[in-house]
Amino acid sequence: MTHEQIACGSTGELIVDDGDVAVVAHGHLARVLTVRWLGLDASASRLLGHPHPGTLSFLATEERQPVISAWNVP
Repeated sequence: MTHEQIACGSTGELIVDDGDVAVVAHGHLARVLTVRWLGLDASASRLLGHPHPGTLSFLATEERQPVISAWNVP
């Protein structure tokens, strides 16, 4: 999936319909992916701090709602 597809909300083809997914991404792409996961416009990515290199962030669902369960964890 390209940055443009994520930014415009295009989900592309669903590859995994259940289970966990790991994504390795550059900081800006990670922020855009995160806000799109939350259902926000890609421009909201500026509200998140820049992830530091080599850190982990976790997106999840709680009560069927998308959440950030961890952000920028060393």
